[in-house]
Amino acid sequence: MNKSVKTRDAFCGIFTALLTPMSEDGEIDFPSLERLVEHQIGQGIRGFYVGGSTGEAFILTSDERERILETVVRAAAGRVTIVAHVGCIGTKESIRLAKHAERQGADAVSAVVPFYYKVTMKEIREHYEAIMAATSLPMIVYHFPGATGVSLTMDFYEQLSRTPQCIGVKFTSLNLFEMQQIRTRCGKQFLIYNGHDEVYAGGASAGADGAIGSTFNMMPGLFVRMHELVSAEERPHMPTLQALQAEANEVIAHMVQFDVIAYEKYILYLQGVLATPTVRQPLKQFTREERERIESYYAQSETLRRHRLGGSQR
Repeated sequence: MNKSVKTRDAFCGIFTALLTPMSEDGEIDFPSLERLVEHQIGQGIRGFYVGGSTGEAFILTSDERERILETVVRAAAGRVTIVAHVGCIGTKESIRLAKHAERQGADAVSAVVPFYYKVTMKEIREHYEAIMAATSLPMIVYHFPGATGVSLTMDFYEQLSRTPQCIGVKFTSLNLFEMQQIRTRCGKQFLIYNGHDEVYAGGASAGADGAIGSTFNMMPGLFVRMHELVSAEERPHMPTLQALQAEANEVIAHMVQFDVIAYEKYILYLQGVLATPTVRQPLKQFTREERERIESYYAQSETLRRHRLGGSQR
C-alpha cells in the first residue's frame, strides 16, 4: 500500500497503547476493538500503538496480531497515526510482521528488544537494522528494561539515531535522567515517547515529545489535556499540570493493586466500551471480590466515569 510519509509533528502527542478486546472464550472481539478505536479518536488522541505489551502481543499468534492491525487501520481510516509494534524474540518473525504492517498502511513500526536469550548490543542493533532493511517504514525502538531485563546504552541510542529510518524511542522507564541524556546525545529530531504514564508530566519536562501509554485506554482525555498544556506556546501553569497528573495517578495507584491489563479491561467494560473484560490465559482472571472492589472504585471515580462511552470526557 503506497502512502505519503507523515511529518514529524504527526508522531508527536498522545498515543494509546491499545488493549486487545476478547470475547469470553478468549478469541479476539473485533467489534469491541472497532468501538475502542472510535472512542479513543473521539477523545483527541494523536495515534495508536498497536500490538504492544498492553495488547497482550506475546500471547497472541502472529496471524492474530496481523488481523488486529488490519482492523485498527481500517477503523481509524487515516484519521490518526498508526505505529505497529512488530517485536518478537526472533528477528525473522519481526520482519514478517513489519512487512505486513507496511502492506496495511501503518505509518511506522516499533519493536521491543530481543529478550530471554542473552545477546549483546551488537546483536540488538543488527536486529533493528534487519527489520528496517525489510521495509521503508520509520522505526521506533521500544525500551522497557523492567519487562525485558535489557538496558540499552547511550552509545546504542546515538548510533541508531544516526540512521534516518530510526526516528525515536518508546522510553518505558522511570529514569528521567536517562531520558534527558538521550535527548542530549540524539538531538531534537529524535522522538522520545514517555512510557510510564504516572510520570508523564516529568517526562515532558525532560524532553519527551509525547507519550505512549496503556492507561490512556481508560482515561485518554485527561492525558490529551496534559499534552495540550505542555505543548502550548506559553509555559503551562504548573499547578494545573501537577493537578492533572495527580488525578491520573490516583487511578493508577488503585490500578497497581491489581493486574494492570485485566484492570484496564474491566474499567473499559464498566465504561461500556468493551463487551467483556476477558484476558487471555495465563493472565490473571479476577475473583468476585476483586471485581467488586474495582466496581466500587469506579462508582466513586469521577475521572473514570467521565471517560465512559458517550460521556462528557474532557
